[in-house]
Amino acid sequence: MMTPMKSPAGTPMTNEPLTYALIEKKIEKYARDVSDEKLGALERRAALASVGLLVSVCTAAPFVKSSVALLVLQMGIWLSVIAMLIGFVCMLRREWRTFYRRHDKLSRELDRDYDRWQVLVKEMRGFPIAELARRLRYLSARKSSLAYRTGLFTGSLQRLGVLPLLAILYLQFKDWRFGDWQAFGQVHMVGGLLLWALFLAYFLSWWLVGLGGRWDAYEALLIEATHDE
Repeated sequence: MMTPMKSPAGTPMTNEPLTYALIEKKIEKYARDVSDEKLGALERRAALASVGLLVSVCTAAPFVKSSVALLVLQMGIWLSVIAMLIGFVCMLRREWRTFYRRHDKLSRELDRDYDRWQVLVKEMRGFPIAELARRLRYLSARKSSLAYRTGLFTGSLQRLGVLPLLAILYLQFKDWRFGDWQAFGQVHMVGGLLLWALFLAYFLSWWLVGLGGRWDAYEALLIEATHDE
């Protein structure tokens, strides 16, 4: 009876070809297994509604010319605020345990994530180490090129977070007073379009940051799989 071939680390070798699509499938499964409690349907809808209404209000503000349009704009603002409050309440209910037992929850999550990560690394060590090393070198080179190109667009978004967006919104509405709904009609078209473009660019930047994070996960997995114990 033939015994299966084993890698230098003692892991049974697999005949399955190593591809980046396969790595993505394993990383995606790992991310689902270790993901935190997912957003509820109400919380997701509230978040989408608040963002959609806010962007719509900022886009439509330059075109407000009548009292009826101003009333519709005012209703949109109130609905956006209500949606934000609903989403915030849902988030507090979902994450309440994190606030009052944050250290205990963090340590348990780290133990859970570490055990599942080791299972994933063991599966990857079933592939030939030479192939893992080739995939790692190619990925590292492509990642450096991607980081250079996306850095021109994302800049220091990872460090600043949402602060630039809040600062621009503050500069745009710093002179606004509650109840002064006529002020929204004074936002010129170019300013409204630029603000709308800013939201799109900001969300695209965060998408690129998330893409870079997935590349980091590929690299970390290949590095760990090629490391001899």
